[in-house]
Amino acid sequence: METGPHEHKAQALGQFIVYHDGDITKPMVEKRTWERNSFHFDNVAKAMLTLFTVSTFEGWPGLLYVSIDSNTEDIGPAHNFRPLVAVYYIIYIIIIAFFMVNIFVGFVIVTFQNEGEQEYKNCCLDKNQRNCIEFALKAKPVRRYIPKNRFQYKIWWFVTSQPFEYAIFVLIMLNTVSLAMKFRGEPEIYTHALDILNLIFTAVFALEFVLKIMAFRFKFYFLDPWNIFDFSVVLGSILDIAYSKLEVCKKPYVRVCEEHP
Repeated sequence: METGPHEHKAQALGQFIVYHDGDITKPMVEKRTWERNSFHFDNVAKAMLTLFTVSTFEGWPGLLYVSIDSNTEDIGPAHNFRPLVAVYYIIYIIIIAFFMVNIFVGFVIVTFQNEGEQEYKNCCLDKNQRNCIEFALKAKPVRRYIPKNRFQYKIWWFVTSQPFEYAIFVLIMLNTVSLAMKFRGEPEIYTHALDILNLIFTAVFALEFVLKIMAFRFKFYFLDPWNIFDFSVVLGSILDIAYSKLEVCKKPYVRVCEEHP
C-alpha cells in the first residue's frame, strides 16, 4: 500500500518518486495506489486463508507485522498501532498449530489402527505374533558373492572387512571437510593444497573401486546400489578434475591472445 500513516483512502492520490535499483541518478515517477495486502481479514474466505497460512508457519511474521500496523477502516497503516494483535497470533499458533493439528493427526492414526485390527478380532494371535509371521513369510534370503579363486578371495576378504570399511568412511568424512574448507579470497598456495588433497582422495576412492571390481567382478559389483553410487561419485570426481585441468591449460593461450590481439 503506497500511502502514508493515518492517511485516508480518498487522499491516496498523486505521484511519488522512486529510485531504480537504489540509484539516485535514476529517479522514476510512480502513481500512488491503495492496495490491500494479499492476506487480510476483510472477509471470511480471506480470513480463513490467512489463518491457514499462519498455521503452516510460512511467512507468518510478515502477516504479524502487517496486522500490528493495521489501522481503522479506509485509513493507512501506522507503525505499531495495534501491538496487542501479537497476542492473538501467538495464542492461535500454540492452540491450533501445535495442539489441535497434532490431536487430529493422532486421532486419524488411532482410527486407522483400530479399523485394521477389526479383521483380526477373531484371530488367536496377537499383533506382535502376526507381525513376526508376516515378516517370516515376506523375508528373502540375502545373496552374498564369495569368490573361489584364492587371490580373488583375499581381495574380497580385504574389501569386505570392517577395518577397510571404517577407513573408507573416515576418508569420506575427511574429504567432505576438505571440500568445506574453501573460502572466498583464499591464498593461492592454500587452494593448491586443497587441490592436491582432492587428487589424493580421488585416487584412494578410485583404488577402492578397482579393488572391489577385482573382488566382485562387474556382474556382482553393480548389483549393490551403494556400489553404483560410489562408482558415480568416483566417475564424477575424475571428470571434474579432468575438466579443471583442461581449463588451466587453456588460460595461458587466452592471455597470449589478450596481449597480442
